[in-house]
Amino acid sequence: MPLPRKRWFRIAEIAERWALPVSDIEDYALDEMLALSVFVVDLPTRVGRWVTGSEVPILNGPQPLLRSTLLEVFRDGQTEVRAFHGGLANADLQIASTAPAMIVRRDDLIVTREERDRFEAEHGAGEPAMSDIWHSDDFTRVRLAREWHSFGPKQAEVLRLLKIAGESDNPWRNGKRLLHEADAATMRLIDLFKRKPVWRQLVQADGKGCYRLNTKLLTPERRRIRLFRRSGRARATAHGAAAGSR
Repeated sequence: MPLPRKRWFRIAEIAERWALPVSDIEDYALDEMLALSVFVVDLPTRVGRWVTGSEVPILNGPQPLLRSTLLEVFRDGQTEVRAFHGGLANADLQIASTAPAMIVRRDDLIVTREERDRFEAEHGAGEPAMSDIWHSDDFTRVRLAREWHSFGPKQAEVLRLLKIAGESDNPWRNGKRLLHEADAATMRLIDLFKRKPVWRQLVQADGKGCYRLNTKLLTPERRRIRLFRRSGRARATAHGAAAGSR
């Protein structure tokens, strides 16, 4: 059964989606390119001193934090919050004086789905967001291009073994050996996954009986290592060709 879409995400989830370190996400927030929020429940507020008008309703849900608040959180790990970004020029939403002090910690910071999508549309943030690939730890559930797919125990075990290999220095695995290690009764991967054609998008074949996991299913750090190694080999090849032409 498809699960409901999340309305907000932790910073670590955004960093993994964009294949960036968490520090880069924090820098975007301090540069006011990305709004970070905190979740509140039944919090009374009032309009800041620069705006006149009626009382602001009690707040519930994600509320965007001020730049000064974020600076203190990143510097000290936490801070007391008395106001939120009001979304208006020269305005903020101040917590009512009758409300208890609210402490915001680094782990409390979230990014709303709307803010994530806005940032991606405006800055072309990452291909991982476009491909929308995710998997459970045991690979029994995989999301690809916004669709969910379920895999049986032996199918999931093959994907899990390929994930382990993909994060090593030897990502390619022999198909028959994979089936043996997964305790599958079939002799070919195509037979094991015959009712799951999407497996062709998750697993790459070399045409010689070996397979590897689609690199988009690897951790961001491992993807960067693969990219670095490929670019390094390309530079070495170009350097060798240049040296040979002298």
